[in-house]
Amino acid sequence: MKLRQIGELKLLQEVRKKFSSTDSSIIVGIGDDAAVIAPQKEKILVTTDMMNEGIHFDLSFTSPFHLGFKLVSVNVSDIFAMGGRPKHLFLDIAMKKDEDENTFWKMYEGIFSAMNIYGVSLVGGDLCAAENDMVLSATIIGAGDKTITRSGASPGDKIYVTGTVGDSACGLEILKRLTDESKEIIKNLEYWSIGVLKSKDIIEKLYFHHSITPSPYSNTIDWNIAEPLIRRHLMPVARDSAEIANYATSMIDISDGLFIDLCRICDESNVGARVYLNKIPMSDEMKKTAEIMKLDPIHLATSGGEDYELLFTAPPEIKFEIRNSKFEILKTTCIGEIIEKDRIVVDKSGKESALKTEGYQHFGTSG
Repeated sequence: MKLRQIGELKLLQEVRKKFSSTDSSIIVGIGDDAAVIAPQKEKILVTTDMMNEGIHFDLSFTSPFHLGFKLVSVNVSDIFAMGGRPKHLFLDIAMKKDEDENTFWKMYEGIFSAMNIYGVSLVGGDLCAAENDMVLSATIIGAGDKTITRSGASPGDKIYVTGTVGDSACGLEILKRLTDESKEIIKNLEYWSIGVLKSKDIIEKLYFHHSITPSPYSNTIDWNIAEPLIRRHLMPVARDSAEIANYATSMIDISDGLFIDLCRICDESNVGARVYLNKIPMSDEMKKTAEIMKLDPIHLATSGGEDYELLFTAPPEIKFEIRNSKFEILKTTCIGEIIEKDRIVVDKSGKESALKTEGYQHFGTSG
């Protein structure tokens, strides 16, 4: 059935029924002119982010489930980046009147899956028709005893990053090169929790368009190499900062690129930075795939964006090892240090050069 045949009120009634919450801090939830949330003793954090068709996602390889999951994750990541805990979710969704009802509910399945991971409750939002492209927006309210901003870094602090970087950008490069048949395979796969594949089929290889084959020897890529990179792009899992927040002096999530987001910390803290390229953590899958597609892994890692890892600074006496996150084993890597001024990159030979603020920017260019 088409959305125009169902109508806004019926859809909202069904959403309210499916997403009812027992959270005691919600006094009035979905169904009124505004939500009413009981004030907490902790600090309140609020973030909002949009995802526009053609700008933030490509429906040729992105399913509604992927969209819903990612919409929640990218907003939760901002709350974690401030040292907070996500609690309440508002959704604003604009879809075409002739969109199939199944698309609508598949997206909400992705939303619900992410909500379960992060422990957030849906308390309101808006639903309207779109003439052309789909537009999604989410607002998350969080709470925290201590908030970490971008402005607290000091000379002498070490610079850390969680996980590995460049995976999402590499996953996107794979997706853009796939044949239409391989894109459909990806769209029909659902990833649950932190990456368990829900599929009865065993995929051995994905196929590239002949015109943009990455290698003269093969137009395929092994699924085992491609899967974690594609998953990182389509369904990123935000990094819980609970332990990090106890020590971090500044923090940001990597949404636009490692270097451009590091420069945002430097700008807000009025400091410089020195980064060692050979210390930047990169996955074996990303490095192997970059080699196959003739891409520079360092460029993907420093400028790719959408990894939603945490980039933070901490005093030099703090030693971060591998720690248990709420969602998975979380590794932190020291990639440099905060200095008085200048932004410097050191290559593996020890040569220094200026750090370029490459990464994604709306209404502008990278570089």
